[in-house]
Amino acid sequence: MNIAASLLSAVFPIVVTVAACYDFLTMQIPNRFPAVLAIAFLALAFLIGLPLPTIGLHVVIGIGLLVGTFALFAFGYLGGGDAKLASAIALWLGIEQALPFLILTALFGGALSLAILSFRSLPLPGFMLGWTPAQRLHEKGAGIPYGVAIAAAALMVFPDTLWFTVFASM
Repeated sequence: MNIAASLLSAVFPIVVTVAACYDFLTMQIPNRFPAVLAIAFLALAFLIGLPLPTIGLHVVIGIGLLVGTFALFAFGYLGGGDAKLASAIALWLGIEQALPFLILTALFGGALSLAILSFRSLPLPGFMLGWTPAQRLHEKGAGIPYGVAIAAAALMVFPDTLWFTVFASM
C-alpha cells in the first residue's frame, strides 16, 4: 500500500477517538467529525481502487443507519451528532461489520448509561466541583455522551475491516 492510503486509513481511529473525547467533555459532536470521516472514506476508497458497487454498498449502509438513527433522534433517544457520527462510521464499516458495530454500540451504550446514572446518584466529589465537564455529566436529566459508546464499538470492529489492513501496512 502507498503512504497516502495508510495515512488516510489512520483518519478513522483518530477522528473517532477525538469525537468520543469531545462528546464526553462537551456533550456535543460537531459536524466536522462525521464530515471528515465521510470525505476520508471516499478518498481512500477511490485511492485503493475499491469497486464502485462496493463503495455504493458502503454508502447505502451509511444512509440506512442515518435514517434509523435520525428516527431515534426524532423521538429523543439519541443526539443528532451521535446519529451523524454513527452513520459516518457505518460508511467505513460496510455490511460486514454493521451488525457487530450496532450490537457493541448497544452494549457499550447500556454500560455507559448505567455508569453515568450511578455517578449521578452520588454527590459530586469535591475535586470535580469546578470542572464543567464533570458538572455537566453529573447533572440530573442531562443526556448521555453516547458518542463514547459509538466510538468504542467502532474501534472494536475496526481491526476486522479492510481499512485496518491498509492502516497496519504503515
